[in-house]
Amino acid sequence: MGLFSSFSISRHFLRQFAALSLSLFLILPLCACSGESRPENADQTILFHLQEDPSSLDPQIANSYGARVAVEALFEGLVRLDEDGEPYPGVAESWEVSGDGLSYTFHLREDAQWSKSVVTEDGETSVSSDPAPLVAQDFVYAWQRAVNPVTGCPEADSFAIIQNGEAIIQGEMSPDQLGVFAPDDHTLVVTLQSASEDFLTLTATAAFMPCQEDFFLWTSGRYGLEAKYVCGNGPFVFSNNYSWDHEEAMTLRRSTSYSGENEPLPAGLKLYVSTQAVDISNPLSAVEEGVVDLVLLPSEQLEDAQAQEEVQVITQPMDAVWGLCFNLEEDLLSHQEIREVFVRTLSREELLEHLPPHASVANDIIPDTFLWDGESYRDQAGSNLFLTEDPQATSSLSDILAKLKLDAMPSITVIGPENVRDMLNQMLITWNGRMGNYFNLEALSEEDLTSRISAGTYQAAICPLRTEDASPLSLLSLFASDNSANPARLQSTEYDSLLEQAASGSLSALEEAETFLNQRAIFYPLYYTDRYFVANATLSGVVIHPADQGIDFIQAGKLD
Repeated sequence: MGLFSSFSISRHFLRQFAALSLSLFLILPLCACSGESRPENADQTILFHLQEDPSSLDPQIANSYGARVAVEALFEGLVRLDEDGEPYPGVAESWEVSGDGLSYTFHLREDAQWSKSVVTEDGETSVSSDPAPLVAQDFVYAWQRAVNPVTGCPEADSFAIIQNGEAIIQGEMSPDQLGVFAPDDHTLVVTLQSASEDFLTLTATAAFMPCQEDFFLWTSGRYGLEAKYVCGNGPFVFSNNYSWDHEEAMTLRRSTSYSGENEPLPAGLKLYVSTQAVDISNPLSAVEEGVVDLVLLPSEQLEDAQAQEEVQVITQPMDAVWGLCFNLEEDLLSHQEIREVFVRTLSREELLEHLPPHASVANDIIPDTFLWDGESYRDQAGSNLFLTEDPQATSSLSDILAKLKLDAMPSITVIGPENVRDMLNQMLITWNGRMGNYFNLEALSEEDLTSRISAGTYQAAICPLRTEDASPLSLLSLFASDNSANPARLQSTEYDSLLEQAASGSLSALEEAETFLNQRAIFYPLYYTDRYFVANATLSGVVIHPADQGIDFIQAGKLD
């Protein structure tokens, strides 16, 4: 493995990035074979700030970036993902795929174990620190939990790829009819609804992690809420029942019950969950002073960090899609004709002269780095789907306003991040000149911007779209009617139906869904941004997954 990995869906980019990484850092592979000495950067405690205290570490309901980072340390799926985003053996040491691509047979490691076991003595049930065997049924149980609407799994739609998955998610079939079964303790057979090159990669994500049914039931509704109520099968475990301090950090140590493709390199992880525990207000200083080994870096600090020899900067491509989004709960903006006027009066060329630093032009909602069924989505769907400028956009405005019983275009306020104030100003200059009214802007911190969009207290906004995995369906599902994070507050059975068809493997439905957002002027794409991390100069072996999927520390090392 490379020492520092930034996983993007673009394989060409990854090869270039990997080559760059190899030129900068020494590769230190880890052999788990007995008798070989440990690398000099092994057996350290890696310090990372999760930016939050996760509400739960139940993999089937993990709903935040911090939760997914912790889950990946504490659990392991059928596969893990390497620095290029390619699957390699996890709990499954091998697998076969049928000729038609619809059936997967996984062979689980016979020595795979849970970190704890449930025991019953004299009629009393308790938990022991003695490991329990992990069996194929643990995956069946977990996946059936995930598709059960009662669970509320935020990633349930990912299971629509499996036979009967969509019908179960919609409440039309029972969870036990999901196309997954365990013919014996070490074999798992999965039948897909349609062949997909993306399935193996999905099995590395949090929602697809196994669940020990006896332990889950023992927790009586507290599963994943405290260290005591977490039973994992991953490379790390909580140091003790009290090592999740909600005011400070999670303290993890290397698991003695883990058996996988690679022996964990670190002695442990310290995952800070509170800004009270450590000061990361200046991420660059926090790394330089050894407070953390790795932390998110604001783009405005990028040049300063790149100038420092004591740290390294890691770029994670494709963090967010930014664009002009309208709140459809606003009476005026609920009308497509009005939204089209706002978008079609804009000069795209003039707007894009004001890109924020380090951003790139976004001509589509779905980036060209995203794959569909193993191939570039943009190559399959075409590009440049955004609404184009129309010099005659305001010619019918008086008729539109009359139909809405309005004498003039009402003023609206558009909000956006501080670093695009000039772009916001350009919008207002255009709208004021073309519509004969005065429009307003508010430039906000990204935290305040996110809060306003989340609460729906805005009219129009330059807002970011971020996903938990780098898939076209996940990105477009942000606008689903039942998605609480829906930035536009879109409620459309037509759009939801397209998403359902796409979840079952329909590329044409996915294309129609993206076109729906563009042509109805719901979201107008403007630019893409990357995500940056600053790290200890000796830190190596960390795999940073795309989007908000998480980070893998299993091969992380550093020097004293």
